[in-house]
Amino acid sequence: MDELELLRQQMALVSEFRVPVPDSGAGGYAEIVVCRERTGVDRWAVTDGSLTGLRAWVAGEGWQYVSDVGRTVAYAHERDAALALARQVAELEAACYGAEIDALRAQDQDGER
Repeated sequence: MDELELLRQQMALVSEFRVPVPDSGAGGYAEIVVCRERTGVDRWAVTDGSLTGLRAWVAGEGWQYVSDVGRTVAYAHERDAALALARQVAELEAACYGAEIDALRAQDQDGER
């Protein structure tokens, strides 16, 4: 068996990928979780990884509960597209978190005056 075939067989077993949210310098760790709907199907969702109340990233809407939008909407991506979207969402989440930290720091500075 050649290396490429072995890699294909191994990838067939993968059920999720974890994409780290870039550290904005404020500390902490976060990740976006790309989940396969089920083994043998190339339908993936970009999720927040929650064990309860799982949310998926829905184009044009942002984070939506899977229970609200349904599995067909949540698991709408092929693997490569889901991974590319997860990287974009991770960057967006990092920027949003950084903006929240900056706003809190500005509030603290205003309170000290």
